[in-house]
Amino acid sequence: DVVQFIFGDSLSDVGNNNYLTKSLARAALPWYGIDFGSGMPNGRFCNGRTVADIIGDKMGLPRPPAFLDPSVDETVIAKSGLNYASGGGGILNETSSLFIQRFSLYKQIELFQGTQAFMREKIGRAAADKLFGEAYYVVAMGANDFINNYLLPVYSDSWTYNGETFVKYMVTTLEAQLRLLHGLGARRVTFFGLGPMGCIPLQRLLQRSSTACQESTNKLALSFNKQAGAVIKQLAASLPNATFQFGDVYDYFQDIIDRPYVHGFNNSHAPCCTLGKVRPTLTCTPLSTLCKDRSKYVFWDEYHPTDRANELIALETLKRLNITVVANTTST
Repeated sequence: DVVQFIFGDSLSDVGNNNYLTKSLARAALPWYGIDFGSGMPNGRFCNGRTVADIIGDKMGLPRPPAFLDPSVDETVIAKSGLNYASGGGGILNETSSLFIQRFSLYKQIELFQGTQAFMREKIGRAAADKLFGEAYYVVAMGANDFINNYLLPVYSDSWTYNGETFVKYMVTTLEAQLRLLHGLGARRVTFFGLGPMGCIPLQRLLQRSSTACQESTNKLALSFNKQAGAVIKQLAASLPNATFQFGDVYDYFQDIIDRPYVHGFNNSHAPCCTLGKVRPTLTCTPLSTLCKDRSKYVFWDEYHPTDRANELIALETLKRLNITVVANTTST
């Protein structure tokens, strides 16, 4: 069985942070998960599925459980892989320290090394190496490094670097992390680039505008995508047997935001889950009110897209990466 290992932030978290009891970034309250399975919170920062959920489903891969899920054992890992993603996690260790507990990408890779040692002990080195060598790896990080680090003056990075040097610092760190994963046997790695971060409801609010995107923030995302894309291309060409791909749908996501009606939405600037005039409540809470039709909103809360937006982003990503869709599942 081919499985996948997922590394990321709140866009891919499937419950790790819910087990980090001191973390301030948790999707443990209603209305998270309202359109997923039982409708109860499941640790996803969304009303439904993540982009990684949908891409994996379409490829016919099992959904990996959260690394911290207590029911995980060697059988589960061999059958489904694992998801190390953590809300607030960043490429840089210092990112989102305000959230107290979260796994940075280095920490997630360290946990993955532990998983490898565990599996070698349980199923033998040959079987474990085969499992890890054939698996798919998804890495989707970087937004928090801007939103919960560089763009907040409480972090020293915001005055140590300028936009250009900060992006370079991030990309250099990311390159070392991807080389580390390759050294641990990861061969099929897809890195997802950033979307238009300046268009998330929170960023619009910070510039006191409900309609205009924060262009300076979007420029940072574009600059990061350009440099990260170049690094991944170079690694794919130079590392042995590396099928490294860069998934970039920035322009497509920007088009959904700019022309929501064309894509079947009627709101691309406000969150569906909100306390109305009292904004921003950073997460969706039981006190929040929900929009009338969740499939018509691009954003679920101040940061994260809805299930429907994630589905369009996932399908476009599959198309651009030339990945064959084997399963026509629409399961939650």
